[in-house]
Amino acid sequence: MRAADGLAHVLWMGGSPCSGKSSIAEMLAEKYGLRVYRCDDAFWEHAKRVDPVAHPTFHRLTHMAWDEIWMRPVAVQIADEFACYLEQFGMIVDDLLALPRSTPVIAEGAALLPELVSGLLPDRSRAVWVLPTESFQRKHYTPEKRPFVNDILAHCQNPTQAFANWMDRDVGFARRVAGQAQALGLEIVTVDGQRTIEQNAEIVAQYFGL
Repeated sequence: MRAADGLAHVLWMGGSPCSGKSSIAEMLAEKYGLRVYRCDDAFWEHAKRVDPVAHPTFHRLTHMAWDEIWMRPVAVQIADEFACYLEQFGMIVDDLLALPRSTPVIAEGAALLPELVSGLLPDRSRAVWVLPTESFQRKHYTPEKRPFVNDILAHCQNPTQAFANWMDRDVGFARRVAGQAQALGLEIVTVDGQRTIEQNAEIVAQYFGL
């Protein structure tokens, strides 16, 4: 059985941080009886079994200190993030194939890159990418609104520069994901603050045909 055949019951929601993906997935799961698969949760489980040869970038990143991670050039950070997700994707697919097919699944996370997901789609209406505008991200992804950010920055010698690099990385990541999705003719929902998260969830639900 091809992986695509075993994943016909999966809805894919990629995107970038600060877009509301996780909240949208929870809303849709509750309303439509879906199982949620969170790539962020799976990341640390996958990190426990990475192979330095098969997953060199994934392995390297999970063995770096926060200061090392955020003080790299932003272009390097973006390239490493894409490389890491390329290496992780096979493990994500294995996880999804292991879930019961009796319950529809919504998989959500930044790791679901358009170029990886596109080959597994029975049709384009099974996937969407939720992406914040730069201004929305910079307004809402702050240490004040997300306390865990300060926990990470506390391990950095220059927290101000580390956070600036972090935000620049996420902006660049979102732009590259948008470019991939557009090139492949896949759906994008742009989050700019003009709609509530409930309205964004409804847009995603309508696109999925729920």
